[in-house]
Amino acid sequence: MSDFFSVKTACRAAMLAGVLAIAGSPVLGTPLVLNGSFENTTVSITSTWDCTNASTCVVPNWSTLDYGQIIVLPSWFTNGYLFGPSPPVVGVAGPLPASSPDGGNFVFSDADYHNAAITQTISGLSPGGKYKLSFYQALAQDTELSVTTPGPVSAQWQVSFGSSTQTTPLMNADGSTLTISNWALQNMTFVAGASSQVLSFLAIGAGDPPLAGLDGISLTAVPEPGSAVMLLMGLLSGGFLYRRTRWQRINRTSVAP
Repeated sequence: MSDFFSVKTACRAAMLAGVLAIAGSPVLGTPLVLNGSFENTTVSITSTWDCTNASTCVVPNWSTLDYGQIIVLPSWFTNGYLFGPSPPVVGVAGPLPASSPDGGNFVFSDADYHNAAITQTISGLSPGGKYKLSFYQALAQDTELSVTTPGPVSAQWQVSFGSSTQTTPLMNADGSTLTISNWALQNMTFVAGASSQVLSFLAIGAGDPPLAGLDGISLTAVPEPGSAVMLLMGLLSGGFLYRRTRWQRINRTSVAP
């Protein structure tokens, strides 16, 4: 009996060692971005937004400093326009879906005029830890013909996390041929430099105008491979010790006179 309890204690110690090995590492799957799908908003129709004052900052948890950014609600698709019905009526040139694959609301940013960074401060980071950033991007051109001339447009997102910056692949569209760059998932990996730092999205492009879409932003920590291996080894060794001891006890019982 004492052997059983001693091995049982060893099993627990082996499993605990594996757990402690990743205790200091970020946990995969823990969401860090708030309102990353832009579903939380104070408006019920597609609206321009900025955060120069409280009344115009209509997307909680996010900040932007120019009205070139708009929060788009799925009702735009049923209505057939982004802004209207009073002139100037602004629609989308091309077969853009009502929403991104993430569903619900999304953001458009004029990548060539009045564009400004869309930012959120992310807290609870582990300095030196790796983080996976995922989001959807798209590109279209509007149909306000009194102001714009349909034609080729291009854009991409410049994404910054702390002091690191990456850019997405260049998207192309053409309002004159009703061509868009449809929603596509983007993945990036960053290393945190501090426990709290700014996540920033800036649409940059050319044309008249390039409407860069953004939705479904997710940031999750990536555990170090060595920590995951240690956890698995701890669990396996603990299970092996437990099974071996249980088998030995059964054999001793079966052969007892």
